[in-house]
Order: sequence, then structure tokens, then C-alpha cells
Amino acid sequence: MKAFQFIFITIMSFIILGASIFTAKVYSLGLGLSVDTTYKVVIISVLGPLLFMSTMLLGRFVKHKVFNAISYVVNVFGGIIFYLFIGALFLGIVLFLGNIFNITVPVFIPILFLVLGFTFGILGTVQALFIKKVFYDVLLPQAPNSWHGKKAILVTDTHFGNINHKKFSDKVVNKILEIKPDFVLHAGDFYDGPDNETSIITESWKKLAQGTPVFYTSGNHEEYGPYDKFIESITNAGVNVLLDKVTEYDGVQIAGIKFRGKKQNIKTQEIIDNLNIDKNKSLILINHHPAFQESAKVVNTDLMVSGHTHNGQFWPLNFLVRMAYGKYTYGINTDESLTTITSRGVGTAGPPMRLFNSPEIVLVNFRTK
Repeated sequence: MKAFQFIFITIMSFIILGASIFTAKVYSLGLGLSVDTTYKVVIISVLGPLLFMSTMLLGRFVKHKVFNAISYVVNVFGGIIFYLFIGALFLGIVLFLGNIFNITVPVFIPILFLVLGFTFGILGTVQALFIKKVFYDVLLPQAPNSWHGKKAILVTDTHFGNINHKKFSDKVVNKILEIKPDFVLHAGDFYDGPDNETSIITESWKKLAQGTPVFYTSGNHEEYGPYDKFIESITNAGVNVLLDKVTEYDGVQIAGIKFRGKKQNIKTQEIIDNLNIDKNKSLILINHHPAFQESAKVVNTDLMVSGHTHNGQFWPLNFLVRMAYGKYTYGINTDESLTTITSRGVGTAGPPMRLFNSPEIVLVNFRTK
């Protein structure tokens, strides 16, 4: 495990632990529990985060179906705890105001927040199971006439790992095969991060890539595990791996920019300039996070496809993500000749839930006039 990953997990562990204790105390106060019962509830609330953090760490070393199933259940409860914490924040405000105005808060209010917390967590877990199809039309004015009516699938943030593995991979692949696209674009975070059995995923995607061209570039989560092993797995599946590379497909250029974290801001323009782009031909650029539109326009990019944001993955995180990426957080946007499509992705990171934010694959219909 890299040092920054260890530091991040440690910090997050303390945050989750503190939030869990806060949640337990607020609900205990709202329900009017005794001191002894409150103490027991707090102890239980500590065990939850400890189990969650343990599965995160052990997931980097233990490779077994049983452990993966346990990780799934633990992560679901982690999502439920998140919504119980949100409820505790509101309940805390209600209790505070009740104390100021000397009003007794009815016990049904904390019970209501508890019910909502569990309900939101369960609904988010169920919603993550149903993949939606989203449709966009994109104009490629410099593309050959053969591109008029051509269709592609954009899929991103599959996050294959301990939570979503072979069964989920086969589900995504079969979903794409049902649509029968001319080609597929994968915008990164193919793998989730912890080392896992990649050969199974390789075989799953061979089923798609042997009959349909697939173009891919990396995301940030590939860097959270054995990066070279992940890239080798994707390459062995027959996928065209575009790490700071450009290729040509049926008269249109398709390029991919490798994700670099903080160095991306410094390197992007230099990398794009060195791709040897032919500005007289249409260009599709795969870029994991939806940024650097100005750099893309310099080389006359027609379409940039991205993921990364998950559109917040589960409410209300979508509001926080929008503060970072603005209008490019999700959907299709046009700036002069450049079209940017940001998908909310098909997989999940962390809790396997997507409340008010369905997983998706994007069908892109191309026009040349």
C-alpha cells in the first residue's frame, strides 16, 4: 500500500469513527435512552466502522468469494450509516432548537429519521442494480460519410474489484452486446483499486472486444492497485489501450489521456500537443475526468468523453461534486465546436449504492451533417 493511501484510509477511518459515535449519541438523546443503554449503543456504533475499515484493509490481501460477499454486506451497511448520519445532523438541529425554546421533541421524530436512513440506504442499494441507457446525438462534421448513423457505447467507472467482479462484468458486457454498437469507449476506472483476480475480467471483456473495437484510457482508481497488472489485463482482453496515444478508426482519430492526478493540470496541454493530431480529421478524446476543455479545443477535438464524477453517486453528494465540476458534472455540453459527454458511470466506489442516480451506459449516435 502506498503511503498516501495509508494516510488517506487512516484519516477517513477517524472521520467515520467520529461520525458514527456522533450519530449514536444524537439518536440516543432523541429517543430518551438511559445512560447505560446509550453507552451500549455507542459501543455498537464503533464496531460498525471498525468492521468497515477492516474489510477495506483486508480486501487488499484476502481474495475469496466469501470475503467479497462479506465486503458487499459491510459496505451496504456503511451506506446506511451515512444516511443515518445525515439524519442525525438534522435531528441534532431539531433537538437543539427544542432545547432553546423548551419544547419536548416527540419520540416519533428520531424514529422517522431512523426509518428514512435505512430506507434511503436500501433504495440506493437496489437502484445500483439497474443499469439505464442514455442517448445522445453528436455531430462529427469532418468524419467520413460512413459515420452518419454510426453508434458507440460510452461506458465508464466499472470499478471491477472486491465488490463488483465477474458477475457484474458479465452483466455490463452482455448489456453492451445487446445494443450491438459499432465500437465502445471506456473512460477509465476499469478496475476499482485493490488487487483482484484480473484474468476472470479479462475473459469477460474478450467476449466483447473480439467482435467490437473497444478503446480505453486509465482513471485514478487503476493507480490504487497493481497498475501494470490492471493495464496488462485490459490489453490481453483485446482492448485498445490509449495511454497518451492516438489511433485511427474508420477515418476518425480516437485519442486517450492517461490520468495523472495533480500532475494532470501541468501535463495535459503538453501531452495533447505531442499526440500528433491531424486537425483536418475528426477527433474523439477519452479523458477520465471532465476537464481541460480549452486544451481539447486547441487540437480541434469534436467529442470528449469522460466519467469520474459518478454525478455524486448517491444523494446529496451530487451537490458537492457539482461545486467542483460545474456544468460538466454530468450530461452533454457544447462549447463552440467541442462536445463534452460526462457519464455518471455504471459501477460504484465504496458503498454499492446509487440513490436518485442510476448507473448508466451511454449510447452515442453520430451524424456527419
